[in-house]
Parts: sequence; structure tokens; C-alpha cells
Amino acid sequence: MAVDSKRNPEIAALVVGAGSGQRFGRAKAFASWRGEPLIYWAARPFARNTEVERLVLVVRQEDVDPAEEVLRRLGKPGIVAIGGATRSASVRRGLAALPPSVGRVLVHDAARPNVSDSLLARVLAADGACVLPALEVHDALHRVTAGGVDVLDRTGVMRIQTPQLFDRTLLGRLHAEEPEAADDGALAIADGASVQFVPGEEGNLKVTTAQDLAWLDRISGDVRVGHGFDVHRLVPGRRLVVCGVELPSDRGALGHSDADAACHALMDAVLGAASLPDIGYHFPPGDPRYADADSIGLLARVRALAAAAGWVVMHADVTIVLESPRIGPHRDEMRSRLARALDLDVSAVSVKATTAEGLGPLGEGDGIAAWAVATLRAGEPQD
Repeated sequence: MAVDSKRNPEIAALVVGAGSGQRFGRAKAFASWRGEPLIYWAARPFARNTEVERLVLVVRQEDVDPAEEVLRRLGKPGIVAIGGATRSASVRRGLAALPPSVGRVLVHDAARPNVSDSLLARVLAADGACVLPALEVHDALHRVTAGGVDVLDRTGVMRIQTPQLFDRTLLGRLHAEEPEAADDGALAIADGASVQFVPGEEGNLKVTTAQDLAWLDRISGDVRVGHGFDVHRLVPGRRLVVCGVELPSDRGALGHSDADAACHALMDAVLGAASLPDIGYHFPPGDPRYADADSIGLLARVRALAAAAGWVVMHADVTIVLESPRIGPHRDEMRSRLARALDLDVSAVSVKATTAEGLGPLGEGDGIAAWAVATLRAGEPQD
């Protein structure tokens, strides 16, 4: 039965991942990237988009159970369909699993796990029976055969990506005679259907070989910045520890641990960037386990907490406000200790110092304060 997309505007997304992955070396849809199977990341943009009302994950028979678990974690209504021997056959099976209420269908490769929300929005906003994201070809093209090399004209040549959006009636008609094609857009173009192109994205990479996963880590721009602050009173009878280095002073910072204000600020910056609770939650003040604790060791534990949540520290910047003693002679050792705790090269750690110019308790030498900024990138969660 034909479906009128104007009277039935519901949108569904078919995420197709039933291939064997011959060039990849194994089935790609459930290969792990950043702690989740590729099909999870491929389906996630549709799951969090309010215009897309349901998902269909098209997978191999042996992948039904893990696909059901992916659907559960994504939290979007959907079903798992068993794919066919070819990509086109898998799309047909996904279409057959849709209810009549669906009027528009997004078709997406499970091997494209890096679709941005903005790309999906462009596709959904386009007005056409077939919408294809596309990129121009800038490289020179040559066809190499046994008979020689031909230089190809790249004028008008486009790279076509997914997700591709179709009127459900059109897509059903394109597949009615069970044709085979590299993608559904090729069927629409061959049919002479009205096709609208929208700008694709270089980051929307299709994983073809195992090396593509490493490339994805480089191009996916999931980076966060966190900010931290700490201040301690200076009192007699305490050590003055800054960035893990004990400084010569007749007064030290008052606190339950070693009261290293710079480390504490940096710990909160890392936790903030990873959207984790602050240091008081992880290392409660007054807990005897942390009495006089080495804050450099606690910083290393914070790095591990961030890694377990899927975040890798890339850079750290600390500013210390202290009247005396001078930080300069100890800066290199401070950078080195912070770098070891964060598993960074020392070149990725900055330590700066200033004074409060005699203003307030800090300016009178009665305290130490520190501000810190940490930059983290998304990575695979670590145990």
C-alpha cells in the first residue's frame, strides 16, 4: 500500500549493518570504537533527534541480541531486522519492517559512526523526495588499466554520503523490482527521480578498513574544556606544596590533604571537562584516607576517572597566585610532575605564576590560589 508522506509525516531511520566487512577483516557494525560498536554511534544522532520517531537496525542473524541491547541503550522506539545477502536486500527488509505510519525514511550506513547533528539537520530540512548529502571531488582522478592511464574530468563529480532521506513511497517503488546498487541514491538517480543535494561533511567518514578507526579518532572533533579553582590559607607549621613540589617557606597551605591548591584546581578542571563530580565528591574532606594525601597521586587518580568515562587529557594550564616564594625556579619540576600524573608530554603542560599586587589576603601573603584549565578529547573508555 502506498504511503502519503504528507498525511503520514513520521520519520524513521534505517541503519544498515548486515555486511560481512571483507575489506575490514570482520563484520564492521559491531567493531568497537570508543567503547561502543560502530552501529551504536551511527544510530545515536537519530536516537537523539526529535524529528526521527523510530529506528530500525538491520543486522546479521548472529548480531540480533547485541543490536537489541544497542536499541535499549539508545532509548528510541525501534526494532531489529535481519538483513539480506546484499546491501539493497537489507534495505528492503528494513523497509518491510516499518509500520504504515512512516512517511519518510532515512537510510544510513552503520559504518558511518561520525554523523554530526548539523548534517542530519540539513538533510531533514531539505524539501525533496530524495535528499543526498554530497561532497565535491578536489583530487585529480586517473583510471589505471592494463592498457594505460586515463585522466578523468572531475567536473561535476560528487562523493555521495549517508544519511539519505526518501519519501517512503519513492523508496518502496525503487526497491520493488529488487535492484542492486551501491546506495539508494543511485537507484533514485537512475530512476530519474527528483534529487536534492545538501553539503556533506568530511568527518562523515565511512569505515572501510581497520586503519579508518584511527583516522576517525583524529578527525572527530569531540573536545571539551574544563575550569578549576582552589584557594587555601597559609599558616605556620604546614608544608607549602605546589604542583607536587615542596617550596621553601615558613608557612604552608592549610587543608586536609597536602593542600596543593594548583593540583586541586587542575583536578576539578579535568573532572569538569569530563562532566564528573568535583574532587570533594571523590575525595571527601575529613575522610581519614586522604589525611595529608599527596595531591599529585590524587591527580593521577582523577586522570584515570576521566579515562574510565571515555576522556583523554590533552593539555593542562595552571595559573598560581602567590606572593612568595617565587615559582619561577621550580616551574620545570612542577610541569614535569603534572605531566607524569596526567600521562602527558611536558610540552602539553603550562605553569604560570603571578601576585595579587598587595591586594586583599592573597596580596598580603596570607593565602595561595590557583586557576586551571584542562582540555580533554573523547577516547575509548578504559577499565
